[in-house]
Amino acid sequence: MSELPAVMTAENTRIVVDTSSNVPDELLAQYRMIEVPTLVIFGEASFRNKYDLSDAAFYEKLATSKDLPTTSQPPPSYFAKAYRKAFDEDAEHIVVVTVTSKLSGTFRSAQMAAQEFGADRFTLWDSNSISIGGGWQAIMAARLLAQGVEPDRFYSLMGKLRGEIIGFAALETLKYVARSGRVSNLQAGFGELLQVKPILELWDGAATVTARVRGRKRSMQEVIERIHKFYGDRPLNVGVLHANALADAETLLVQARETLNIGEVLYSDIGPAIAALAGPGVVGLAGCPADLGF
Repeated sequence: MSELPAVMTAENTRIVVDTSSNVPDELLAQYRMIEVPTLVIFGEASFRNKYDLSDAAFYEKLATSKDLPTTSQPPPSYFAKAYRKAFDEDAEHIVVVTVTSKLSGTFRSAQMAAQEFGADRFTLWDSNSISIGGGWQAIMAARLLAQGVEPDRFYSLMGKLRGEIIGFAALETLKYVARSGRVSNLQAGFGELLQVKPILELWDGAATVTARVRGRKRSMQEVIERIHKFYGDRPLNVGVLHANALADAETLLVQARETLNIGEVLYSDIGPAIAALAGPGVVGLAGCPADLGF
């Protein structure tokens, strides 16, 4: 990393993220982040997430398409275009924050593209997280740059943050999980009949079914209880996740405030990366501790 500035600032260092990090558009603009789109595939048709296919259009196609959508990492050329833009706009260094490499090839694409420009001009940051869990890392990195930060402090704080972000999400339906083959149609049918709602744990680069509860109301409370078990009463910023279910996400936040010590809140539609598997109606919370010294 010989090209690292002695003090990393918003003027000499740019942040690049992928759309799976779900950084809200207003914060992308505020911190001058450059966003690289993941690919969404329906049958033979491929779309750039957010650019060729909006979230609203994705959910419309999800409801009507006979093909189960899949997603793919951005090709290295997409990252190379973002890097070129940053360097053309006088960046000396680029911090690239990607969705976890345990579930996606995005980090590898970012890494391959960096070779064209010289790897020492980059900090390639595997968030080891999904959705706004990675987004929070990009946002907090941007806030450090806005203050001006020495590299050692930057990496120390970011490392602490990466190890303390966890999320939980409640599925509304088993229909899409069944279509993906992860549960049988028979299991899904019984689950729907009994109103069973799986709870996903978003932790350590994985999305794992960690519990099953009955009913929407109970599943939302389960999300809150599991977040509280992890963080206790620590001051917490939260990402409120949803898949085309903003009203339920707002209800979840109201209930969460009764238990959690919540400061800043970001709403985030999780988009195709998770919704393609879990379906619409997902709601959840991802924590970002506010006591780490940022």
